[in-house]
Amino acid sequence: MNLIKYIITGAEVLVLIAALIVGALWIQEPEASYEPFLVFLSFLLPVLEIFRRKFSSTEELDDDRANKEYPRRYLDQPHQCHFINNLPNLKKVVEQSSQELWDSGVTANMRQGNYDLIHSLQDYWVKLAEFFPPMHFDGKEPRKYISEYTKSRFAFHRANFEPDGPGKGGSIVHVMVGGDVIADLEKMIEETVCTLSLNSDAIDFTEWKKQWRGKA
Repeated sequence: MNLIKYIITGAEVLVLIAALIVGALWIQEPEASYEPFLVFLSFLLPVLEIFRRKFSSTEELDDDRANKEYPRRYLDQPHQCHFINNLPNLKKVVEQSSQELWDSGVTANMRQGNYDLIHSLQDYWVKLAEFFPPMHFDGKEPRKYISEYTKSRFAFHRANFEPDGPGKGGSIVHVMVGGDVIADLEKMIEETVCTLSLNSDAIDFTEWKKQWRGKA
C-alpha cells in the first residue's frame, strides 16, 4: 500500500510540474492552443485523488478487520500462563530436532535446522505479543512486526559477517547468521516474558529464564 501511495503522490507532482510548464509556455505564446493540455491535466488531478481515497479506505478496512480478528490473550486465564511457563519445553523439542540437522555437518541441513527453530521462535513471540493490545508494536499486526524484525536481523548479521561484500564469506556465513538470529529472537522472547511476569504471580521468571536458557 505504501508503494501505491508513493506512486500516486509522484504522479500528482508530475502533473503539477507539467501544468506549470504548459502555463509558462502559454504566457510566452498566448496565441498557441494550450487549453486542451491544461484541461487534460486538471482532469488527472481529481482522478488521482479518487485513487488515493480508495486505497486509504482499503487500508482502514484492513486495519479494522485485523483488530476484530485479533486473538487477544490475558494473564488472568490460567491456560495462557501455562502456555508461557511451558515455552522452554516447547523450544527444547524443536532444538532437539534441529540438533540432528546441525550435527550432520552439511551446510544445507544446518541452515534448515536454523530455519526450523527460527520459525518456531517467531510463532512463540507472536503468541506472546497477543497479550498486548492490538497493533501495539509499531502500529503493526504482531506477525508482520516480528517478520520484519527477523528480516532486519538477517540483513544486519549477514552484512556484519561479510565486511568485504556479499558472498565473500562463503556458505558457512548463512549458518552463522541463522545462529545469531536465533539468539536475537530468544532474547526478545525472554524480555517479553519478563515484562508479562511482572503482572502475573503465576510466572516465576527467574526459574523460567533458567529453563529457557537450558540451565535448569
